[in-house]
Amino acid sequence: MNISEYKLNRPEQIDTPAMITYKHIVNQNISEIISLSGGSDRIVPHAKTHKSSDVLEMQINAGIKSFKCATLKEAEIVASAGAVEIVMAYPLIHPKKLERLDRLISGFPQIRISSIVSMHEHLRKLSEVMVMSGNNIGVYMDLDTGMRRTGVQPGEQSNSFYEQISEYKNLYPVGVHVFDGETLYLEDFNLRKEIVESNINKMESIWNYAASKNIPVTDNLAGGSWSFRHYLKTPNVRATPGTWIYWDSRNARMTDLDFRIASLVLGQVVDEDPEMDTVTVDIGSKASSSDQPLEHRFKIVGSPNAVVVAQSEEHGVVKLNGATLNVGDYVLAAPGHACTLTVKFPHTLVISEEGDVIGEYNHDARDR
Repeated sequence: MNISEYKLNRPEQIDTPAMITYKHIVNQNISEIISLSGGSDRIVPHAKTHKSSDVLEMQINAGIKSFKCATLKEAEIVASAGAVEIVMAYPLIHPKKLERLDRLISGFPQIRISSIVSMHEHLRKLSEVMVMSGNNIGVYMDLDTGMRRTGVQPGEQSNSFYEQISEYKNLYPVGVHVFDGETLYLEDFNLRKEIVESNINKMESIWNYAASKNIPVTDNLAGGSWSFRHYLKTPNVRATPGTWIYWDSRNARMTDLDFRIASLVLGQVVDEDPEMDTVTVDIGSKASSSDQPLEHRFKIVGSPNAVVVAQSEEHGVVKLNGATLNVGDYVLAAPGHACTLTVKFPHTLVISEEGDVIGEYNHDARDR
């Protein structure tokens, strides 16, 4: 089976749908991000995309040793893998989560662990737990630059909040955290660059205010897959991309980046409707990026005009639009969002450049 740049031997021996990952492309993506960033110390990538200690090992061996984690399970796996730094990517307020975070700090004193905060309730709860155990934790102030999901608003509110962090016992301010989700899926390179430049100005305002009050700012984190490269010229900001390790069909619309799609779903055509110009594949919402709009949940590799027009739990209906697919054919589907594909499968099959199955990457951080 040869489709586009992908080779897969004996697909009939793999039960479908199955997640498959090409090891050589993962390694190329790791090399590419280190080169693009100017060094492995300039990035703090997400663990949420791959959720695998096997892939973490590849990154750590390449020199990437700092990671953002969306869940505590990810953080626990990252800590066990030998990382030197973990940043919790979302505010923690549930007592069970705070207890797990505290245990992680106690269990891995050699790892620098920090979290983001954007409300005094975050600070109060976090401080209470740290005081009880005697641990200390650094916090990044989450700055909302336009996504309106989490974060302190720029200006006087952010200056005041950052100044007050050090008032809470066993907490200390580290710097500013920005996830600029407002840049997501903007294909215009210059527009994304303009947004980032505006965000850096907002961050600089906080840095200047902190300096006037003798409040330390030792590090800052910013950006996602669609914006991270625009922060790299700012020396005191480390970029925090996620999807780059596997890439996906929506991110691939950014022609200014040279990452390649490493993970796919192997599926099969199981029915057809010539009158409707559609085929049905066994790739439903339980095997694809179901957080995306329907037409972006996956793309059939080698059939660029084919579009998903309906999907149930176990099946997807694809409008052919000139593609030739027959019942029994195997297909490779590029996910629309790699980060939400991983949780659909307990592991991904590792494929060599020659097309052979050579192992598995276990998704041991699949649960929260």
